[in-house]
Amino acid sequence: MSAGHVLVIEDDQWFLSLVKKTLERNEFIVATAGNIIEGMAEINKGVPDVIILDFFMPGPNALVLLHELQSYGDTAEVPVVLCTNNASDIPRDAISAYGVVSILDKTTMHPEDIAAAVRRAI
Repeated sequence: MSAGHVLVIEDDQWFLSLVKKTLERNEFIVATAGNIIEGMAEINKGVPDVIILDFFMPGPNALVLLHELQSYGDTAEVPVVLCTNNASDIPRDAISAYGVVSILDKTTMHPEDIAAAVRRAI
């Protein structure tokens, strides 16, 4: 039995692969997307239990997706875990209104921190 469905939206393919393997090892069902547009397409296929989201990406960034998620009843309550190299630059109080439940700093986190953050969010 799976622990939940997680969508990972990340443009760094190496990091995306690491996160996917870590979550699968923790019995999560994982879908992936390399950018916000692909992420929106994955959400249209099925709303995940949790979204792991890189904040800064080429093209539309995380704020675009966060605004979009809040626009629909079926996605407004989906918890989001941000993963970024600039975690200290993101105002936690302002971003929590968009469903962000955790912010992980890629430069200091351990891969298992992602699985723990997802478990807390579900």
